[in-house]
Amino acid sequence: MRADPDLMLQLLDAHRGLMDRILTTYERDPSVREDMHQDLALAVWRALPSFRGDASHRTFIARIAHNIGADHVRRTIRGGNRESLDEDHPCGTLGPDQVASEASLREALSRAIERLPLSQRQVVSLHLEDFSHAEIADALGIGEGAVIVRLHRARQTLSAWMNRS
Repeated sequence: MRADPDLMLQLLDAHRGLMDRILTTYERDPSVREDMHQDLALAVWRALPSFRGDASHRTFIARIAHNIGADHVRRTIRGGNRESLDEDHPCGTLGPDQVASEASLREALSRAIERLPLSQRQVVSLHLEDFSHAEIADALGIGEGAVIVRLHRARQTLSAWMNRS
């Protein structure tokens, strides 16, 4: 069976923001993210004929986006380029005045999320997209219990990091 090009374009257009937010959790560099978007579009094209409708299109797209992001992280680590993954502090060098502003807090949180282990980063990014525990479990191919545990651990870690900054 072949993918429907009109459906694919509709899905990519409808979920562009979701895809970008997910890919941003894996890569900050916009030019690298653009390459990841192209990989994502190709992956959606290849996977669309096998879509059975067991989950929503949103969950389907999120799962593919997370797989693209996880592959990117694995390639980055294997290639020895950990520049965006290794920082002395998860929140960078934000001063107390900067942290006070809402924009700086969002940036600090974003950077802290980037430092989470991949398994926690995945559930956090979907949770921030208002996915239910069941939808997250479905998108990542894990149990709901694992989602809850990973979210709890991520919250603890993020809270500790954010309190230090």
